[in-house]
Amino acid sequence: MRARRESPIKRVNPSGQTVWMARWTDRHGKRHKAGTFRRKHEAQAAIDAAYASEATGAPETFGAYADGWTGRHPRSARTNVTNACRVGRVLAVELEGRPLANWPFRDLRRRHAVDLVAVLLIDQRRAPTGAQNVLRTLSAMAEDAIADDIAETNWVRGVSVHSNDPRAVKTSRAPRVLTFEQMRDFATHARSREPAVRCLSDCGLRLGELLGLARTDLDDDRLSVRGTAHNGRFAPGDKPTKRHVRAVPVPPSLLELLRAAPRRIDTTILFPTPSGRIWWERNFYRDVWQPARKASGLDCTPQDFRHSWVTHLRAAGIDPADLAEIAGHTVETATARYTHPLRRSDDAVRRVVG
Repeated sequence: MRARRESPIKRVNPSGQTVWMARWTDRHGKRHKAGTFRRKHEAQAAIDAAYASEATGAPETFGAYADGWTGRHPRSARTNVTNACRVGRVLAVELEGRPLANWPFRDLRRRHAVDLVAVLLIDQRRAPTGAQNVLRTLSAMAEDAIADDIAETNWVRGVSVHSNDPRAVKTSRAPRVLTFEQMRDFATHARSREPAVRCLSDCGLRLGELLGLARTDLDDDRLSVRGTAHNGRFAPGDKPTKRHVRAVPVPPSLLELLRAAPRRIDTTILFPTPSGRIWWERNFYRDVWQPARKASGLDCTPQDFRHSWVTHLRAAGIDPADLAEIAGHTVETATARYTHPLRRSDDAVRRVVG
């Protein structure tokens, strides 16, 4: 029986760009995605290649494996979304005249990863850290493909992106170190949401941890962090790469704000949405953070607050082990990656040198 020829599906991205989705159906009736492309003929070629691969038993293509990768080797829900997004942005990248999605996984080599880095930095205008993150995702995917006997080597391993790569059009944004006065002034511009923003500046919480707090988590002068929230859902406990369960001291000024805030009887969430639910991160940025940033004129992120909080506590002489415990990190991370120079030692250096 002759297989029917499928055509690409036309779609319009949220940005307004027209793209073509390549989908095909295997012999078992299961639908697969062969990639998303800017040109129709590229999508048609991906569809035809997928059918030809199935008919001849040819090696599985990168795009075909990517289509089911997150389902075959699931990580956390957030990581799955991130990985799928990163892989989706490189499927249409042409390497040696062929879209990456159409390459047999076994034929990919390190030279292809080197060529891909150039596309990420120049054509997609990514910062070096962003390009490196894409490589990390592709490396994890390659390791899983090796375990599934789809690939023989990790074609991305050993390829890195230097922070001073001259091809980079966009530079990586370094975290800002803000004073507590700056952060608290920013919080006042959040108006009724000031206590929530103050928990970021005075307790160093991650945004997801803040959004997942319940009223019962405020115990005397401590906040008991029990997990993190993402996309309106609370996930209790720690994660493989992050510790969320811990107790964080609350300074007196913030404690007074929290106790004075009116309590709603329709929800147990400490900082709920107007409808009494857990905030989605993007909605919190839109309705709380961005208005406060515009009103205050301070260009910053919640992660800047966390970096600043750890940096000031470290500079004040807080025990590194205690700081790591409170921040939810290892000692090495809390004292290295999350601390930044404050330039308070210049006079001491001058006195020593003479």
